[in-house]
Amino acid sequence: MRNSQKIFNKFISKTFTENEISKVSFKNLDNDYSKICLSILLKTFKSHPDANLAKQFLEDYRNHSFNKFLMKFKNKNINDFEKLANKENLWSIFSPTAITGSSDPKSFKNKILEKRILKKLKKPKNSIQIPHEEILFLSNILITIPEDYKSNNIPLNLQSRIKPFLSKNQNYWYDHPIPIDAFDHENEILYGLRHLDKALDIEFTRGNLKYNEKISLILSLSVTHKGLEEIAFDYVKNKIREKLNLKFIDVFVFDENRTSKIINTLFPKNNDYEVLFGVNGNYGRHYTFLKYALILWNKLINKSFKYSFKIDLDQVFDQKFLIRMSKMSIFEIFKNQQYWGGTGIDFEERLVDLGMLAGGLVNKGETYKDYLIPDVKRPVKKTIFSNISSKRVFCPDWSHALSTEAEIIYEKENIHRVHVTGGTTGITLNALEKWAPFTPSFINRAEDQAFIISSLNKNEFLSHIHAPYLIMRHDKLDFAKRTVSNAKLGKEIGNLERILLFSYYSRCSHFDFNLIKSHLWPYTSSFIQKFPEILLYFILLIDGISKNKEFLHDASIRLKRTLNFCNGKLEDQFKLEKEFWKIFILRINNFSDVKSSLRDIISSSQISK
Repeated sequence: MRNSQKIFNKFISKTFTENEISKVSFKNLDNDYSKICLSILLKTFKSHPDANLAKQFLEDYRNHSFNKFLMKFKNKNINDFEKLANKENLWSIFSPTAITGSSDPKSFKNKILEKRILKKLKKPKNSIQIPHEEILFLSNILITIPEDYKSNNIPLNLQSRIKPFLSKNQNYWYDHPIPIDAFDHENEILYGLRHLDKALDIEFTRGNLKYNEKISLILSLSVTHKGLEEIAFDYVKNKIREKLNLKFIDVFVFDENRTSKIINTLFPKNNDYEVLFGVNGNYGRHYTFLKYALILWNKLINKSFKYSFKIDLDQVFDQKFLIRMSKMSIFEIFKNQQYWGGTGIDFEERLVDLGMLAGGLVNKGETYKDYLIPDVKRPVKKTIFSNISSKRVFCPDWSHALSTEAEIIYEKENIHRVHVTGGTTGITLNALEKWAPFTPSFINRAEDQAFIISSLNKNEFLSHIHAPYLIMRHDKLDFAKRTVSNAKLGKEIGNLERILLFSYYSRCSHFDFNLIKSHLWPYTSSFIQKFPEILLYFILLIDGISKNKEFLHDASIRLKRTLNFCNGKLEDQFKLEKEFWKIFILRINNFSDVKSSLRDIISSSQISK
């Protein structure tokens, strides 16, 4: 223990100067959680004016739940802590990409592309000819209770039904769910569908859609409180029917009740499968459900559906921008995808199944230019080092920005994509049936990037072919600032949980940890750590001096629960789910006994006529 304190002192003294720490004092802190963090830091800076006060405070609060929590993360494996003794600094341990990316961005980007370039590209037997008949479009909706139960924005027919939820605890957390009292102008559902219909009107004008021809759009409907499902379904249905006049979209909504009916119809004797197939809870559940909806559509609705493409409703197909940049509308871009469903050979001579497709994003204010501007900006090193922040320990920002620049803005068709965003990805029916890929239901952030892990191996793997100019405009901050702001705390904690979940997931016995770490380099691999608990210890300790009590309390509760899951249940859960999706595919290819029942469920989900 004494040796670990020396190692701790070494790293902290290299991370912050005494002058910086001297600007923080007990009188500036308004909660015991932050004071515990400062007290631990001041073990290194003994000349600090509050050093003696901190020592006594830590003694008095040694049994505080947050102090015990921090010690558990630091000491989970004390030998691991001591393995770091010969490292130069914390960045070199936890964020080596921040060092290389910030020092030579050009070489860093070139290295990314070297790993993504494909050779011997082969086209699939068939390609898209009629997008609205062959592509099933997907998206997700997140609904929560009203912020103000007296708001006039709550539909009259829901006011009495929603009141009981005033006293109910929240069950699930999401980035920016739509409160039922949201104003129409900040409602993501209305915004996204309205703009999608406008984009399709351009397809009609260009002769790519005929009168009465429509796309099929499936929406997964996730709620923050158990029991809110039917209220949320009625809310979404009424909003769409009353506020929109959709000409080119057939909308189908699947909440947890309807997904439960599907899985119980397919497997009436195995109720355990309900946990694995649905839309509530961690993002991995609805993301995987949406992917597998394509199989249901192909078998039940129309054999012509052999592709699906997921969009986010805070993103828009800006047709003027697309046509100006590529001379093609979005449907024409889809028809131009030569290699979606084909194969290639990567830089390590592995066979790459290009059964998935990935586009990119630009921000709303940056579509007026004649070149693509990535939606993720490079960090400013001076800013990172201008205040006391965990960015000096863990900084995936550089790899995030440079990976975006290298992969997402690339203008040729000869790379496969590892860094993807959930709102611009597609998959073929063949890829689903061959690989049975999935994002585990315990993944609550970066579910899009976790999806490819399940089918990764040394000789052949499933990946996304890059689609140049398949770009959506990201408008979230233009209309949903309030909901984004309200969800900030939960999102930050989710990013911390992500470090634990991705690190432990990549250690499952089915995988080669180093292969996954290397394959997902540079961005997603930042969250796959050899010493995740120690990293989280430093992050919470450093950021804790500027966080409020609510954040630190909630973070400690959720991270403790996540760590227990990682240590006790994660691998078994992964194995269970991997087997389930194989069984699901077998069953859905032999389901004539329940065909009419499944069609009835789908029919009940349609909300636009």
